[in-house]
Amino acid sequence: MIYVTGDLHGGETSWHVSSANFKPAKKGDIVLCCGDLGGVWYHDYHLNQDHRRQEDYFLESRLRQRVTWLAVDGNHENFARLFGGEFPLVDLYGGHAYQVRKNVFYLKRGEVFTIEGETFLAFGGATSNDRFGAKIPSLGWEGGYDYLPPRKEGINWWPEELPTQEDYDNACRNLDRVGWVVDHVVTHTCPASLRPQFKSGHGSDPTEDILQKLYERLTFGSWHFGHLHIDKQVGKLTCHYNTVKRLAKNTAPEIQSSS
Repeated sequence: MIYVTGDLHGGETSWHVSSANFKPAKKGDIVLCCGDLGGVWYHDYHLNQDHRRQEDYFLESRLRQRVTWLAVDGNHENFARLFGGEFPLVDLYGGHAYQVRKNVFYLKRGEVFTIEGETFLAFGGATSNDRFGAKIPSLGWEGGYDYLPPRKEGINWWPEELPTQEDYDNACRNLDRVGWVVDHVVTHTCPASLRPQFKSGHGSDPTEDILQKLYERLTFGSWHFGHLHIDKQVGKLTCHYNTVKRLAKNTAPEIQSSS
């Protein structure tokens, strides 16, 4: 069985996938995380024992071990570690993914995967709207707002959060192979034209422009993303955050007849 969830932020917003709250999970099930898993975060992981414990606890205890976790990257990941050779790039479900634990993988941008008989396009990345500081709703139970200081390159911000031309070309090559038809799309943010239907007020994001180009050419059954910290569905697109939902099998005739 396949489930979908939104940003987990290395455990800060993962209460809904804990053992106590995610009871339907069974051995062999798969959870797709729509970016900002936060599983690879601390720049000093190999030097700071407390940071290593926190990261290990999230990946090896907080995330249910009976489940396979497949994440696209978001904009709150340590890309220097994720893309820098610390983790092997492995073959997985017909595509490629970075393996960070035995059951935790980051799906490479632009890859097409076949999972439980259905096809998935994965394309992570997004702009950090809080790069220069921000006032955001608090993640704490007491509510209110948190005031975030500017992020520092190499510490808690990395330029690789934005997809490259090679990422886009990789998606096009893989989509050419399947005739630009997939059952599901998993990204961190959404195509530019759809953003106002979910949440306004943010600046432009080059990632959303890239996704727009894919959106205009692609035939798909459903599109899943996170990033906006809301749970909302508009047509075939669903933004995920504080829930973990079972993925509905694709039933679109135009997709099934093309598979």
